[in-house]
Amino acid sequence: MRKRFGTTALACAALLVVAGCNGTSVTNDSAGGGDGQDGKGDVTGKLQLTFWGGAARAAKTNAVTDLFVKAHPGVTIDRQNADFGNYFNKLNIQASSHTLPCVMQLQGRQLNDYTKRKVLLPLDPMIASGAIKVDDIPKEVVDTGRGPDGKLYFLPYGAAYDAVGVNETLAEQTGVGLPPDGYTWAQYADWMTRASAKLPKGTFAAGSRGGLPNYFIAYQLANGKQLFTDDGKLNFTKESLVEYWTMWEKLRKSGVTMSADAQADEPEGAEQGFIAQGKLMTDSIPGNALTPASATLATKPGGQKLTTLPMPSGPSGGGNAMFTSGFAIPTNCDNVPTAAAFIDFFTNDLEAGKLFKSDNGAATNQKVLQAQIDDPQLPALKKHELELYQQIVAKKPPTILYPPGYQATFESTFTRSYEEIAFGKKTVEQAADSFFTEANAGLGG
Repeated sequence: MRKRFGTTALACAALLVVAGCNGTSVTNDSAGGGDGQDGKGDVTGKLQLTFWGGAARAAKTNAVTDLFVKAHPGVTIDRQNADFGNYFNKLNIQASSHTLPCVMQLQGRQLNDYTKRKVLLPLDPMIASGAIKVDDIPKEVVDTGRGPDGKLYFLPYGAAYDAVGVNETLAEQTGVGLPPDGYTWAQYADWMTRASAKLPKGTFAAGSRGGLPNYFIAYQLANGKQLFTDDGKLNFTKESLVEYWTMWEKLRKSGVTMSADAQADEPEGAEQGFIAQGKLMTDSIPGNALTPASATLATKPGGQKLTTLPMPSGPSGGGNAMFTSGFAIPTNCDNVPTAAAFIDFFTNDLEAGKLFKSDNGAATNQKVLQAQIDDPQLPALKKHELELYQQIVAKKPPTILYPPGYQATFESTFTRSYEEIAFGKKTVEQAADSFFTEANAGLGG
């Protein structure tokens, strides 16, 4: 899924007594659950589940849910599903009125918009009791579900990563081939520059990507920088941001990258992106976008071929970060044992993993993931996606604690600030000053 920017809007509701996730009244942030907040108890009764995704993902999620209900005949589950943007709009309204469904899907990038509002139960007591198991999930992945207080508030079932997509056909035609193993940002820029003059007319080495937050995050991680302070403010220097934007401006001005106005016309969706259309030799793409983007690219003249690589390296090693999705339990939930059992099942059950097929990032449970990789019927491109995730997580990528307001403030401001550079409205230094002022004012909460 190619999601770059958050559009969530906070809604407020002043209610003295509101309905709990299954119709039970609660009256304050710490209410809900009663006995069984360690996840132990009868797995039975009604449950509400909410998640985002299109029709294909909804079908897989419902198949896993049906499997859980079959294993627990006393359980009924109401499912709520929406596209990414509308999902969080609705979730914010439910959070304000304490009517969140007992099992709610979250990403690490939005987690602390909810922990600061104290609407989530910590899962640590459920792990300690054995109701939720994390033994087969890498610690670095589990930790993406922790809040600023160190407590675990959602269990990641899928781990996505951003990769460097490369049109192998164009790279071979220009004579540059693939970047070497462990390539750096400087080598990446040089590789693009060398290929640029030999590309077909109307094709560019890369997109205008100075404003892409995920590329910048990878750049900072590779250089050993923590992005945010403990209180959620920016933790990298203006000098490092100026250095980064200057690199992209050099590429843009020399014609190595697509122009900013042309980049603005890129369609949504991995299967329609410019690298999928054959207009770019390289671009940042989500790891799980390889299959749909390759299907589009294969229809181009000559049957062009796409592959994915880890993000460029730096003094601190690789720059890949994990973007995890998983399930949380709100404080207003009145059926914690069943909610915990569902989360454990969805994340750790081999048959559930077989049905879900790592649809929202690679399965975080290593046994579930390996079973999928070992499946002889797994398509080669999907196998590459999952094995690349294994390579990345084996290097123990750093955990990013995203502050409240991250998507709404950091990502949108970062992109807009670079656009002001690319369209000649501000110098790199002026844009960096403006970005720091605006981002720090809105981050942290």
